[in-house]
Amino acid sequence: MRSFPTKSLTGLSQIPRSTCDQRSLKSDYTSDAMISKQIDRLVERTKWPAAGMAVATLPFTLYAWGNLLNQCTTYPVYATMFGIGIFLFVLLARTTIAQSAFARRFIELERDLTQSVLALAMLHPVVGYGKNENKGSRVRWLGRGNWVMLAAPYFVPTATIVLWLGSLILFQSLRSLVLGFGVSYHMVAVLIQCQNGTSELRRLGRKFCWMFLPAMNLLVAGCVAAFALNGFTGVGDFLIDWISLPSLIVDWLFGKRVERLAELPFQIV
Repeated sequence: MRSFPTKSLTGLSQIPRSTCDQRSLKSDYTSDAMISKQIDRLVERTKWPAAGMAVATLPFTLYAWGNLLNQCTTYPVYATMFGIGIFLFVLLARTTIAQSAFARRFIELERDLTQSVLALAMLHPVVGYGKNENKGSRVRWLGRGNWVMLAAPYFVPTATIVLWLGSLILFQSLRSLVLGFGVSYHMVAVLIQCQNGTSELRRLGRKFCWMFLPAMNLLVAGCVAAFALNGFTGVGDFLIDWISLPSLIVDWLFGKRVERLAELPFQIV
């Protein structure tokens, strides 16, 4: 990953801009540089807490997934179409298309799109796209950046979202099929990139990637599957199940304690 400090624009020779354009770009960015630096500092402080939270909440995600699978009988058509979408992707993955340059290029474009959106959202202007020299993103932005910008392509299902937007004109059952296909692609694309290794993953660190990415992708896949079954209501129900496990555990433990007190041979006043 190459990033540009706020005081220089080294490396912009790859970008077809005139010297005046480069100076203008630098001048425009300077006004937002302090804000973007503050954003980066705040976001960087959340890196390891986010990783720890992802590991700690993994049982919550598994519990929510269990409830989601039980709901498949309530929405048999949508669940079946979602499964068919997964099956179609598996068939496609076994063809030569999955090993083609087109597939690799598509993964790169999705990664570039995701990082470009995150960079702009965090006030890091995108100044161009360089060569993919280190098996990483080609996006070039001003400023250092932060871990969210680096990790976003590996848990944000951008292609799935785009496919869903394109399927809005279809029947809901067909949208479920598209979501099944899209989330399957997302999971496989992330796995391939993690196996090959990228500059972003190396910068994030192996320990952080193992702690954060599996748990986060399981949560994301659950939200997509819940949406395929029951739309935004399904996503809300999935997240409610996700956050309700601690209270259920507390209620269970408290209930056990009350039962034990009731079994005592004397009454506590």
